[in-house]
Amino acid sequence: MSQPPRRFFLPTIGLTLLFAALGPAIGAALFVAIAVALETPAAAQAVGHFGSLAPSFARTIALVLAYALGAGPAAATGFLYALWDAAAPAGAPRSLVAALIGGAMTYCLFLWLASLGASFEATIWTDASPAAGRWAKAAFSGELGATLRHALVACGAVAGLVSAMAANLIGLTTRGALAPAPPEGG
Repeated sequence: MSQPPRRFFLPTIGLTLLFAALGPAIGAALFVAIAVALETPAAAQAVGHFGSLAPSFARTIALVLAYALGAGPAAATGFLYALWDAAAPAGAPRSLVAALIGGAMTYCLFLWLASLGASFEATIWTDASPAAGRWAKAAFSGELGATLRHALVACGAVAGLVSAMAANLIGLTTRGALAPAPPEGG
C-alpha cells in the first residue's frame, strides 16, 4: 500500500496568512500593557497616559501601525513556523518555537526601525539644527527606548505563540510533510 502524499504547500500558505492576520492584532493589543509592565514606576505613569488618550482613536492608530509594520515579520514567522512544523520530530515543541521565531522576527523589525530612526536623527542633526537633533536623541534613547524594544520583542513572541496555538486549535499543520517516506513493500 502506498501512502497518499502529505500536504505541505497549502498548509504553509494557510499558516503564513494566519500569522499575518493574527500577529499584528495581538501585538497591537498587548504593546502598551507590556511597555507599562516593563517600565519603571515613574515612567510607567507617563507611558500609561499614552494608552489612555482618546482610547478608540489611539487603538485605531496602533492597529493601523501594527499591520503596516508587523504584517511582514508576522508572515515570515508563519512561514518559518511552517518549515519547523514540517521538519520537526513529533514530540518537538511547536508553539514555543513559534514564540522564539516571532521574537526574533520582531527584533529584526526593531533593528530596521532603529536604523531608520538613526538616519532620521542624522538628517535632523545636519539639516534642521543641532538643538533639534539633541532633542530627538534625548526623547528616543535611554531607558524608554530599551523598554519599547523589549515590549516590541515580547509582543512578537506572544503573537507567535498565540498564532501557533490558534493554528493547532483549528488543525492547520504541515506536521510530517517533509519526513522521508517509509520504504514500500517492507
